[in-house]
Amino acid sequence: MHRVLHSCVYCVHKCTIVTQIQKLYNVRMLKEKTKKLTQKQKKIFEYICDCLEKDGSSPTILELAKFMGVSSLRTVTQYLESLEKKNLIIRSRHQNRGIRLATHNDVMTQTVILPVLSSAGCDNMQVFAEQSFAEFVTLDRDFIHGKNPEQVFVFRAVGDSMSDAGIGTGDLVITEKTLEVVNKDKVVAVVDGMALIKQINFSPNAVVLQPMSRDPQYRPIIMKKDFQVFGKVIDVIKSFSGNEELVYETL
Repeated sequence: MHRVLHSCVYCVHKCTIVTQIQKLYNVRMLKEKTKKLTQKQKKIFEYICDCLEKDGSSPTILELAKFMGVSSLRTVTQYLESLEKKNLIIRSRHQNRGIRLATHNDVMTQTVILPVLSSAGCDNMQVFAEQSFAEFVTLDRDFIHGKNPEQVFVFRAVGDSMSDAGIGTGDLVITEKTLEVVNKDKVVAVVDGMALIKQINFSPNAVVLQPMSRDPQYRPIIMKKDFQVFGKVIDVIKSFSGNEELVYETL
């Protein structure tokens, strides 16, 4: 009896701590996200926050249009879509006042945090493969294509030997840890302690790690039949230069 009571008190205390952490995370997340908003996006987001705090409900589309001084409801919808893409709000499409602030749990269901193991060479054995978890990236779950997040890792590509496959220096190579690969799959392999990104080809008695580049300096690596890969490339996020956020619509 005492043990059960003690366990319940511990659970309540633990839940309280978790709730406090989530609240702190929510505040921190909102502050970080709003730094990247345009002036108009920030204005409408702050108005939504004020309405939720003062009235306990969100403004309607018509109220938002009046506040913004626009006649087009589509313009309002575009602003809301932008805020939703930035994981700041959640909209219930079939409710008149169906806007609420996104929480930690909302973001976590839409995204997944993956470890960046190391840089992986698209050149011939120039980058050492260290399983370092010092870096993590947060990605939309669509990038892992339904795979188990615990079996998905990210490598940062280095080199040009896979340029014809659309993989270049700085790209994030999303890799499922698996031994189940077939001919022509793009894989991450560890050879002599080096992480390599190559196309895999099977011959009767060997495994060929084939570069995908027209540059003659890149040559295939031939391994024994019992050679094992680290995993299979399931997606690639292209690198981009500059520190500015990618903007598709200026609202």
